[in-house]
Amino acid sequence: MSETVLFYLFGAIAVVASALVIGQRNPMYSILLLVASFGAISGLYVLLDAPFIAVIQVIVYTGAIMVLFLYVVMLLNAPVEDDTAWDRRNLLREPGAARFGAVLAVVLVLQLGWALSRTSEVRAAVGARAGAETVSSVRN
Repeated sequence: MSETVLFYLFGAIAVVASALVIGQRNPMYSILLLVASFGAISGLYVLLDAPFIAVIQVIVYTGAIMVLFLYVVMLLNAPVEDDTAWDRRNLLREPGAARFGAVLAVVLVLQLGWALSRTSEVRAAVGARAGAETVSSVRN
C-alpha cells in the first residue's frame, strides 16, 4: 500500500515539476524545478528496486549537470526572460489557440482514463507476475 502511494506521489511530483519547468519566466526557478523533477525520478528508481540507477541519477544529473546549468545562468545574469515584440503578436497567444489547446488536453485526459479502465492486469506488479525473474540488485 505505501509503495503505491509513494509511486503516485513521486510520479505526480515529477510530472508537475517537469511541466512547471517550461512555464517559468525566471530561469533560476526552472533549474530548481528541474532538480525537483530529477529527485522524484530518482525516488521512482528506488521504488523500482534500481538503487544504482537512482544514485547515478542523483550524482550525474542533479549533482553535476544541474550545477553546470546553474553556473551558466548565474554567469549570464539573466534573471527574467525578455518579452520581445514577436512574443506579443504570436498567434499561439490568441484566445482561440488557448481554447483549442484546452480541448486537446481534455481529450487526452479522457483517452487516458478510457485506456486505464480497459486494462485488466493493472492489479499485479510486473515482478509479481508468474514467470518473472526476480532481480534484487546490480550484483545479479
